[in-house]
Amino acid sequence: MAKILCSPSKYVQGAGEMKKLGEYAQKYGKKALVLITESGYKRIGDVVNTGFEGYEITPVYEYFNRECSKNEINRLVDIMNEKGCDVVIGIGGGKILDTAKAVAYYKEAPVLICPTIASTDAPCSALSVIYTDDGDLKMVQLTQPVGVVPESAKTFWQTITEKNGTEHEYLCVEVILWKRQEAYQLIKENGITAESMEINITDGKKVDGIYQITDFYFKALTLIGITPCYESAALTFSKDDFKQEFSQMMLELKDTLEDYNKKVTTSKEVDTINKQKSMEGGNNDLSKQELIEKYSINVDTLDFSIDDFSIEELELKFKAIADSKTEPNKDGKFALASAVTEELNIQLSAIEQIHCDWGDYPRYLYVDHDVDTLEVYCWDRVDWLLYGFKYSVNGDTITIDAASKTRKKYSIVDFDEGEQISPFAEIFDQMSRTISEESSKAAEFEEKFQAATDSAKSMESELNELKEFKASAEQAALETERKTGIADIFSKFTDLENVEEFSLLKDECDKDCMKYKLDDLETLCYAIRGKQGVPSNFSLTKKTPKLPVIPKDNNRTDEPYGGVFEEFGFSTKQ
Repeated sequence: MAKILCSPSKYVQGAGEMKKLGEYAQKYGKKALVLITESGYKRIGDVVNTGFEGYEITPVYEYFNRECSKNEINRLVDIMNEKGCDVVIGIGGGKILDTAKAVAYYKEAPVLICPTIASTDAPCSALSVIYTDDGDLKMVQLTQPVGVVPESAKTFWQTITEKNGTEHEYLCVEVILWKRQEAYQLIKENGITAESMEINITDGKKVDGIYQITDFYFKALTLIGITPCYESAALTFSKDDFKQEFSQMMLELKDTLEDYNKKVTTSKEVDTINKQKSMEGGNNDLSKQELIEKYSINVDTLDFSIDDFSIEELELKFKAIADSKTEPNKDGKFALASAVTEELNIQLSAIEQIHCDWGDYPRYLYVDHDVDTLEVYCWDRVDWLLYGFKYSVNGDTITIDAASKTRKKYSIVDFDEGEQISPFAEIFDQMSRTISEESSKAAEFEEKFQAATDSAKSMESELNELKEFKASAEQAALETERKTGIADIFSKFTDLENVEEFSLLKDECDKDCMKYKLDDLETLCYAIRGKQGVPSNFSLTKKTPKLPVIPKDNNRTDEPYGGVFEEFGFSTKQ
């Protein structure tokens, strides 16, 4: 399955980055419309306000009305106009972020996305999911194509020196821009060249912990109006090279159309004819190719091979064919449709020429004609719309009425096998095939994506179950440990078994063993004991103090205190 690599223009992630919101936003404007829900502002409003302090940008807060609808988008656009805001900041979930992108799109203003949940893809999407005011779903594509990356486009690597002097290697591809698109003028006038590249990875491998891409194709090259993630990621113009290439393209297109309308032989067949020129007998003044050009013969429509005839024989046949072309049929129209097509091309080219940097070319490009209504249909290269002109046929002369120019559109009708096929039919067929193939790829991708999503949901459910089991086991172990500790503490206070307060404390712990910390519980037990006036580990038996009594010595009655001090080594004499 293909992997999709998308690169936002700038991505910042980290703790406390919301406090730097003003630092990031001031690069894009002076006043920001900050879209947030009322509940969201209550939660993180202080943090957001802090993020704007000290920076040269002023926030204008506006509460989100809960639906990403066209009315809500228009309301916020009006507020931006009224308040003079020049940048949009969306803070919240997917609907807020989609609304912020839509408002920025219609205001042609930069947008900063601040998701508050991890489950939304709105920060990386170029879409806004638009709902009605009642919540019905609508989808609005906010991007518009301005060019194409051809399948044969040249890709190459280029080393770029950044402003800080460092060198980086960039993947480059040559693209074609559609000059007639309004967006092209905006790119040229406003200088929007910053670019973000998205690719589909079709093959790769992991080497030393790094995924190396070996095959991919371009999914999208997006032009952005803000600083890209990679400094020098940009669109560059190569006018001289493009001028030369475009001129060559116009010549090739002209040759292709002429070859189709005239159905002239291929160059290989022409070369073969020229080589046979000197080998043919008879009239050597003209070659077979010159005869073809002289009589405007369409070799593919011939029912014979020119190799089977000499120059003289071919000239007779070609003259007869040419004579039949100029003879009108009974309705006064050309007998051969190919002659009409050729002449209409000539007459359309003569109406008006357009001058540009790549030269002069006809304004009107032939598409088809109707011999019944005598109308010719063509593209106008000025506005690239479909128009029709009335024309008239007089013998072998066609005259287009330039004043009859009328806007036309395609209609679906049954195809007549006898009708001439438009030169654009092959292009439209190729477009249809491409759309069908891409639709098939999209359906396949959607199927695989759904399978991956279901698998991810299943694994997420299993993970949640494991988390719940782990939490439950950890809680059970903690409760067991706590109950053991409580029992050890209560065993120290068996003397309080008959105390009511102590009994109530034990009942509380039985109901909720996590209510008290063990240290706090032991302190409560000591407090209960203290209230009862019952000291611990002390004897309550009254004892009479004992003093030593020295027996009276009748021979030493002259000593003070009966000679007690003298007996123990203390003299009372001075």
